[in-house]
Amino acid sequence: MTTSFDNCDICNLRHISKHSVIWCSDCDEGLCLECSEHHSLSKLSRNHSVVPIAEYKKLPSFLVNIKLHCDKHDEKYSLFCKEHNECVCRKCIISEKHKKCKEMIPVEDVIQNSKTSVVFTEIESSLQEMKGNITLILEDRQKNLSSLSDTKKKIESEILAVRQQINHHLDKIQDQFINELTSAVENSTQEIQSFLASVQEIQREIDECIEDIVTIKKHATDLQTFLGIKELENKLNATENTLLSWSNCKRLAHTVVSYQLNTVLQNINDEINTFGKTFVDSQACELSLHRRKEGQAQLIKGNIGPGSCGCSIENITLKLKTNINTSASNVSGCCILPCGKFVVANYDPSYLILFSPDGKIEKTIADIMPTIYDVACIDNDVVAVVSVTEKNIQLVNLKSEKTIKTIQTSSPCCGITHSEGNLIVCPKKGQLQQIRLEDNKTSEIGSDVVSLYIAAFGNTLYSRKRDVETIICHNRNGDILWTFTNKTALKGPRGIAVDEYGNIFVAGTKSKTITAIASDGSKHKILLSEKDLVGSPWSICYNNKLKVLLVANQKDSQAYLYIVNHVNHA
Repeated sequence: MTTSFDNCDICNLRHISKHSVIWCSDCDEGLCLECSEHHSLSKLSRNHSVVPIAEYKKLPSFLVNIKLHCDKHDEKYSLFCKEHNECVCRKCIISEKHKKCKEMIPVEDVIQNSKTSVVFTEIESSLQEMKGNITLILEDRQKNLSSLSDTKKKIESEILAVRQQINHHLDKIQDQFINELTSAVENSTQEIQSFLASVQEIQREIDECIEDIVTIKKHATDLQTFLGIKELENKLNATENTLLSWSNCKRLAHTVVSYQLNTVLQNINDEINTFGKTFVDSQACELSLHRRKEGQAQLIKGNIGPGSCGCSIENITLKLKTNINTSASNVSGCCILPCGKFVVANYDPSYLILFSPDGKIEKTIADIMPTIYDVACIDNDVVAVVSVTEKNIQLVNLKSEKTIKTIQTSSPCCGITHSEGNLIVCPKKGQLQQIRLEDNKTSEIGSDVVSLYIAAFGNTLYSRKRDVETIICHNRNGDILWTFTNKTALKGPRGIAVDEYGNIFVAGTKSKTITAIASDGSKHKILLSEKDLVGSPWSICYNNKLKVLLVANQKDSQAYLYIVNHVNHA
């Protein structure tokens, strides 16, 4: 097609250069003023749709580049082939590709009111909705940036406060230490000064004795000297004894002041090398984005179901891997662990049985809660259990055989599943509830349907409507996508499981069947019948990693582990 809008295509053929002023989409050409006048008067083109070239240039490039004529035959599209979902010209009709096509509709009938069609209107409203969501996201991110800045200031303030507390505390203990040092030195000084006074007194007495000796030598008679020697000797002995006593009682010991620093302070540079640690965490977004209803989304996709790109139920086959004797007489639930082990729950008496991947019993766990009604896998070590008489969920550690967490619910529950970090339960009263395991935050799933049993596939939920034998498919907003009822193929539906393509498996207790239902609810297929199961199946679980399906009968202690094959012949 013509890619230049600037020049008139008719004049170009005449080797004349003129600027185009209008664009004719029927002719797929630009026209100058003179040619546009002939174009508007010609019988063949007077009814063509034209638009000023300046306005046509404003159209998006993907729209401008769409070919409006048949490439193969260089003719204008005249019909629409429903079978191949494409426009064709009159010559295409007799081609090998289209000669057997029966539904050919005039293009005019197909394209009329396109701009007011449901699909176009929905796209327009959805884009506005997305724009609103983008605005919400931008506002939320700006709030996040502001909160980061505010948090930084708050942390800095708290760090400063801690630093001031540390400084105050260090100043306090430093003052205490210096006061203690001062007191110790002053006490020692007083003791030494007191001792010095005693020594100086003795020194004075000795000096007096020495002076007495000198005087005696000069002036005393021999008789006086002889008689005075005894007195002098007594004074000498007394002083000597005093000196000896000082030596013995350590009065002459040298007083030394030292200190021992607290090892925490002494090693502070080695022991404390950071003031703290910064953590950056991601918390779950609580931003509520508007979303198109599932039915509207499917309309835009041309009614393509969620599993249409995957595997049709017609291609699903089961191969028996293990026949298991569960020893359970009243099965109420089962689940497969990522490691290949599996758990079967018994209703009354109430207990769990852990099996090895080859179907051997490893242990039985009792005294968890009465009347266990369903069990869901959390990981290799933990399962979640609900009861029809208890208003809580028990998280049970299979290794310790103990309850490690209890989550309160609004009423006893009849079904449970684990999906993307959330538990979804079917309360006996009220709507389905979703519990986030991270913080136990509970929210109601917006559906008026009161369900038994539950399976989840992304945003899509599958459950059995209470008091009727109907399987319901709805999203987490509560919009019902489809329902399925067929009492021949599925009677007394109980356990529900879903595969990686959105197809579901349902155990029919009264029909004694395992039935597969297509992801869009349009088709079903009986995978197992009474001759395969012997008894009545009650609980069912599928593991999309291991590609195995576990089916547990209610009363006869029989369970079956099947390998699931998805063979796509498309």
